[in-house]
Amino acid sequence: MIPIDEAQIKLLDKLVQQMTQLSKRVQENTEQVKENTDLIREQIPEGIVEPLNVDVTTENKVVSPPSDKKWFSISLINDGPSNCFVVVNTELSNTTPHELEVNGTFNADMGAPKIKDILLYCVAGTASLRIRGVR
Repeated sequence: MIPIDEAQIKLLDKLVQQMTQLSKRVQENTEQVKENTDLIREQIPEGIVEPLNVDVTTENKVVSPPSDKKWFSISLINDGPSNCFVVVNTELSNTTPHELEVNGTFNADMGAPKIKDILLYCVAGTASLRIRGVR
């Protein structure tokens, strides 16, 4: 038989260990909840619309959001007089450029802040574009 004093000490030691483990789990969960909350906040657009007017020539023109934040979506309208080509996210894109005809509209919505830049160029002539980026 174990003396009562020794049994109490073992029981208290076990309780302290369990409380320590529980405290660590609570702290880990709190940090995870904060990370998840921050991630969710990043996925919500601020509602800021950034209209830009850009003239495009045969030279590549890269347009980035005016601030350090990426766009959720973009809309481009080609007012002409020439067709132009559009590439979204120049570093990541390996697809064929999208041809934007005169009076045509190009839209890209990533559903998250993923549009870092757009590359614009004309094969011949010039084009005047209206760009609307949403962040």
